Amino acid sequence: MLENYPVYQYAPEICSALKSSPTRFLVLTAETGAGKSTVLPPCLLENFSGKIIMTQPRRLAALSVASRISVLLGEECGQTAGYRIHLESMVSERTRLEVVTEAVLLRRLQKDPALEDFEVVILDEFHERSVTTDLNLAFLKEAMEFRSNLYVIIMSASMNTKKTAEYLGDGTPVISVPGRAFPVEIVYDGKTSLENAVLRELNAGSGGNILVFLPGIHEIRRTEQNLRSLTDGSVEILVLHSSVSLAEQKKAVSPDSERRRIIISSAIAETSLTVPGVKTVIDSGLSRVNRMNLSTGMEALVTETESEFSAVQRAGRAGRTEKGKCIRLWNEKSVVLKEAVPEIRRCDLSALVLECAERGILSVKSISLMDPPSEASWSAAESLLFLLGFTDGDGRITQKGRDSLSLGISPRLAGILLCSRSETEDFSEKALEIVLRHSEYAGSRPEIQRKFLSDLRARLKKCVWRADSVFPSLLVLGGFPDRVSARTESGEYQFYFGRKAVLHQSVKTSAQWIAAPEVLAGSSCGVILAFEELSGSDFDDWLGARTRTVTECRLENGKVKKTEFRKFGEIVLSSKALKAEKEDFIPAWINEIKQKGIDVLPLDDRTKNLLERASFFEQQQGIAEEERKSFPANLAASCEEWLVPFIGNASQITGGIAADALSWHLNFREVEKNVPEILTLSNGAKCRLKYERLSSPDDRNVLVIRPAAEIIIQRIFGVRKTPEICGMKILFRLLSPASRPLQVTDDLENFWKVSWQEICREMKGRYPKHNWDFQPADNPVK
Repeated sequence: MLENYPVYQYAPEICSALKSSPTRFLVLTAETGAGKSTVLPPCLLENFSGKIIMTQPRRLAALSVASRISVLLGEECGQTAGYRIHLESMVSERTRLEVVTEAVLLRRLQKDPALEDFEVVILDEFHERSVTTDLNLAFLKEAMEFRSNLYVIIMSASMNTKKTAEYLGDGTPVISVPGRAFPVEIVYDGKTSLENAVLRELNAGSGGNILVFLPGIHEIRRTEQNLRSLTDGSVEILVLHSSVSLAEQKKAVSPDSERRRIIISSAIAETSLTVPGVKTVIDSGLSRVNRMNLSTGMEALVTETESEFSAVQRAGRAGRTEKGKCIRLWNEKSVVLKEAVPEIRRCDLSALVLECAERGILSVKSISLMDPPSEASWSAAESLLFLLGFTDGDGRITQKGRDSLSLGISPRLAGILLCSRSETEDFSEKALEIVLRHSEYAGSRPEIQRKFLSDLRARLKKCVWRADSVFPSLLVLGGFPDRVSARTESGEYQFYFGRKAVLHQSVKTSAQWIAAPEVLAGSSCGVILAFEELSGSDFDDWLGARTRTVTECRLENGKVKKTEFRKFGEIVLSSKALKAEKEDFIPAWINEIKQKGIDVLPLDDRTKNLLERASFFEQQQGIAEEERKSFPANLAASCEEWLVPFIGNASQITGGIAADALSWHLNFREVEKNVPEILTLSNGAKCRLKYERLSSPDDRNVLVIRPAAEIIIQRIFGVRKTPEICGMKILFRLLSPASRPLQVTDDLENFWKVSWQEICREMKGRYPKHNWDFQPADNPVK
């Protein structure tokens, strides 16, 4: 049975290349249906004597892959191949291949940095690039230094193999395996609604199940409700999303029922999972991701255009067993990124920084990560961990921090649970209720919730740390101390990190202090969805223990003002004016920039142009739209590191100082090299480029920066191919000799073939004294 899969024929080459790899890493890409996840591991068992551990991004995927491998081996799951996931495992003394979630591998690496029990590690579906995946890979690189007989395979159907191999080291082999997928017809339809697209396919009579991709559970449930009202009982409608119970997820990927199925899914079905009987995929083109905004200290779920890699993965679901069809609900010329931004560059890093602190890694520069996060992101995570009591003032992990890692839940939820016990009091049951409400098991079946709580009780008993005292009414602050907020004179609430929010219309209070675990970050002002009022002596003691006295300088009408504050985070409790000194000039400017943004600097046109070009360069390197929007905010947040060295002894910040500092920080030479302002065309003529923010040519209205040039048409005679900047074609606005618009195009090849003849004939009559003699060789003007 194994020999029926394409990867089986490549197995000897893969095993040989892995054993001879100078880095002991190997990068493997395999197309849909190749059998990389289920057929290659048994082949590796035959070629390596030690045990193998393979990660999957989700619990259901780990269970499904282990079960499928066992079927191929003709065994029960838990014999040669088994799995370990949170709250569940199926392994035995005979097990040589363990399929695990990424979190399980991370705990093993923390417990045994050399991973002595295993000879081969496989990181599957690597393109998803979760924070845990990146951390596992960094820790595995360290493990390679301890051992000479540890081998690692990085696998995915679609990933940036060049970048991955370069990170792993010189000589890392890269192998590509073809799939056995059937042809998939790609249809672009940016005008049809999702429900109408589904109904059209149901009525087409083509048969097979329909897999629908949507960004999140809200859209999934709404579409489910709409389709139930539009279809009869002959069609079974199922939901596949991480928030639904494991039983519901298993049902969606179970063998075909007698009825035709519509499976409505998030990105969970892109990889690892085989959804049976799918003949048609309907792709919304959208995905939902978490993004951390450093200026707010909060994460927000944002909907974004999916990457090209994701689009390929989704389409591939339709060609597993027969010819398929993928309907993409956007226009063919829509601009999409090659790959998604890795989670490590857009999410809260508190869990990662805590894991690093456990290893003694106290700065982002002390660990080799494939895509290092910004120092500002790392610092924000350090601030939260210190606030939770998980690290000390130097960033070193405390006993409370170690205990939080042993609980196997997020740092915030671990904080709630740990603060529920002292030497004399125990309110852990009340804390467990809060933890469950905010955990991934909140919507699970009662028996799963009981198992989750039972596991937490057992883990909590082993924890050493105890609170000095327990405040039952303040347990939520054990995990959300930064969500304490004070009412301002305007009626808004200000949070620990300075973010302000208003109460949702469904909730009301006039309390001076509240804690708000559920907040929508918003773009400029948050919205509080749920809160608890805070008052009394317990809260006064809690707040008093966490206040600090700071001196701040700011600019007011061009003059430096110096003030001493008593603060809880950014919330001012009291203030006192102080006399400003000469050296207070720099901190006053830094404070001004962080509060108001880099626009307060005296930026000349050259510097503004540099900022736009740098933003375009980031875009073309794979930085997603939401992160590009925060580009100026991140510059402002980090201004101290790039601006102060250029101020020197100056008493004012000039345009020259700002320009020099930004040029250095943004690596102007690299930007200038890759994103020129003046471009020499293939005919020798020069044109000035502008980098403009334009909507992509579809209905999703995504802003894209692209190079554009206005040029009189005679100046591009002889330029037959559209030049590109960082892989994006220049948008030419072609002008008449009188500088009037003639044509807008980013396809000169087609322009010369199709539009030029008519324009040339018209312009010859209107401007007879100008040169109109350019004749494309393959299509002369008559």
